[in-house]
Amino acid sequence: MLGFTGYGLASVVVALITWAWGLPLLDRLIAMLAPPITFLAVVKGTKRVTGKERIVLYQTALAGVVVVTVISAVVDAHTARLVDATTIGIGVFLVFGRLGCFAVACCHGRPARFGVVYGEEHARLGFWRRWVGRRLWPVQLVESAVSCALCVIALVVGWNHPGVPATIYGVGYGVARFALELRRGDAARPHKLGVSEAQWTATATLVVIAIVRPGAATLAAAATLVVALAVLVRRTKQRELTLAPHLREIDRACKALLASPAESRRETSLGIGISCHTLPDGRRDWVLSGNHSAWSMTIARRIAGELWNGSEFVAGRIEGVAHIIEAPRESREIANVLGSADG
Repeated sequence: MLGFTGYGLASVVVALITWAWGLPLLDRLIAMLAPPITFLAVVKGTKRVTGKERIVLYQTALAGVVVVTVISAVVDAHTARLVDATTIGIGVFLVFGRLGCFAVACCHGRPARFGVVYGEEHARLGFWRRWVGRRLWPVQLVESAVSCALCVIALVVGWNHPGVPATIYGVGYGVARFALELRRGDAARPHKLGVSEAQWTATATLVVIAIVRPGAATLAAAATLVVALAVLVRRTKQRELTLAPHLREIDRACKALLASPAESRRETSLGIGISCHTLPDGRRDWVLSGNHSAWSMTIARRIAGELWNGSEFVAGRIEGVAHIIEAPRESREIANVLGSADG
């Protein structure tokens, strides 16, 4: 419902600003129809190729901008203004789209000291049960607010300057999205060299903007993301153990051990060994060890904090071995109930 609301309001905004800019009917039709048709085509094409529906807003948004640019160039329309209108329309849609993500707990953040709490009703929709009742970074709300602010700033500053609104929004959103990806906790997004798909896309987008519209701001923003990307790639080994995909892999290994008590040990694709022992008081003692080059007690402690809320962390007598002793069952149940009620 929020997605449809966003689309409806975005259509109204695009219609109003293209009318206010005095664009002819053909230009207005291009701005109104090309982006949603492109969106549907990309989603359907992706489903046909991969066999499952996967909506990646960044890619579909960029595809819409490219299609509008090509069509407007072919029919000799007002290209810069149409790109501005398309970008603002996408930004307005994103404001409501991310509110929808927030409502159903997709595109969620990582554990934090403050933030949103999701309950069992969200887990039934696919939210990770490990984080039920825990406070998570409200990345969806932050992105929604950023998109709203950028739309307003872009229109106010660039109202009389064709191409400026799209540039302001594109640069601002690229920088914000790159940073927010560091706090994302959902594991469905692909990563390459420890960098998420959206971070690669944001960097490439800003480089293109800097080439098309060179200036102090665009060049500085593009250079900043290129440097940040290089730093993340360089630190891949230090970061990959605590990225969302590996945390989910550890979780699956734990579930497999509990489902098969005869199995004594599991190991992840990154070389983290996991075993489980039951203590006399009924608590579980999860033992982690690793042959990964970046494995350390600091990494182990961070994994423990991400996966075992309220657990006791104990460094093993053997170097490189960590014990994560679960909180008592009653404490965990009370924490989950309180977290769900708070949410």
